[in-house]
Amino acid sequence: MSNQSVGIVGGGILGLTAAYRLLQQGVDVTLFERSHDLGGLVGSFDFDGHPADRFYHVVLPTDDRVRGLATELGLGDEFQFRPTLTGFYDDDRLFSMSTLREFATFPLLAPYDRARLAAFVLRCQRTKNGDVLDETPLLDWLRRTCGRRTVERLWMPLLDSKFDGRYDDLPATYLWARTKRMSRTRDASGRELMGWLQGGYQRLIDALVERIRFLGGAIHSGVTVDGIAGSSRYVEGLIVDGELQSFDQVLCTLLPPQAERLMPTDVAARAPDHCRYLGVICVIARVDHSVSPYYTLNITDRRIPLTTVVETTHVVDPAFSGGHLVYAAKYVDPEHRDLSRPAADVERDYLDHTTRIFPRLERSAIQAVSVQRARMVEPIHLLGGRKRIPSMFPVNGLALASTAHVYPEIVNGQSVIGVADRVVAGLLDRLSVRQLKVAA
Repeated sequence: MSNQSVGIVGGGILGLTAAYRLLQQGVDVTLFERSHDLGGLVGSFDFDGHPADRFYHVVLPTDDRVRGLATELGLGDEFQFRPTLTGFYDDDRLFSMSTLREFATFPLLAPYDRARLAAFVLRCQRTKNGDVLDETPLLDWLRRTCGRRTVERLWMPLLDSKFDGRYDDLPATYLWARTKRMSRTRDASGRELMGWLQGGYQRLIDALVERIRFLGGAIHSGVTVDGIAGSSRYVEGLIVDGELQSFDQVLCTLLPPQAERLMPTDVAARAPDHCRYLGVICVIARVDHSVSPYYTLNITDRRIPLTTVVETTHVVDPAFSGGHLVYAAKYVDPEHRDLSRPAADVERDYLDHTTRIFPRLERSAIQAVSVQRARMVEPIHLLGGRKRIPSMFPVNGLALASTAHVYPEIVNGQSVIGVADRVVAGLLDRLSVRQLKVAA
């Protein structure tokens, strides 16, 4: 497959993993990333002298793709897994729901409703294929399986906080996939095991970059791609700094609305987008002591307009981060005002909500604060979404692969690496066919 070339747009974990896999097969790769930093949403930043994830991430013991890639890059022995606690906040009170015993006595639900919820979890575990759930409205399914009281008391507040108030058009696959994923990670006591790669996902990104360059790949960060050159018949390359750079195949790893802006109109028409999207805001506080007993907190008290509060240093070593890290997070519609409000105002409001939940979080204990925002991070597939997943190969010479191709799985490092593996397999097939045609 000598002299075959691929140009990649996007230097997140998907683009970098794809570049590495293609180089392993002898394909010439050139990758372009608009930001000066590589890693995208899984990258880290300098948080007042210490590294920190821009957004909270976790690795589960069952994340075989993440752990397998890390092992290839010499990092397989550097994962740490710890049992974590999960909490709920409701009516100005904190409740733990971290063990089977706590589940059985969970005070927000009556005994009969708790029994139905346990049956729901078991049903999710035993359902191997979510195809039928793709056409099933989420709320209807929850009412049938969990009961109306549990839906109103538990699920609707949680869905409201996650989907910024809009969840009536979602398929049942969302909670099926999430419940199935998380239920596999519990230890004998029922507590969830969560982990991190020492140094965070950024460590994996840095190792990928080093290996890509060792294999002869070119990475251009801080470079904006102006457009994808071609037509509905064939894509021939990328326009960079006003000049055409030709490639046998182009791989764009941007989300569909972002990719569409790079494509000629007739090419974009071949790749319709059926998703809507969520943005995210994280106000990150580094404090001198732990403020929450929980890794993650579910908020059913909607007087608190946050999605969750996550203390990542129940998993991440506080010595690495220079203290305990608390993420006050809110998933939002891409037009939500908090994405454009002054950072100081967002910081004040989110910390006020967090200190209401955790009075132990005194302002004097806060060493540093950062507001991290992203307007578009997670695609939301609607009812019947499986039939409308965008084509990975809409036009000859063009591959599209992004988190919009993660379905019915939940978006995380594990599923994104799976998308990279799928698109690379398709690219290798197309490069082989092209080489055979040239040889003929």
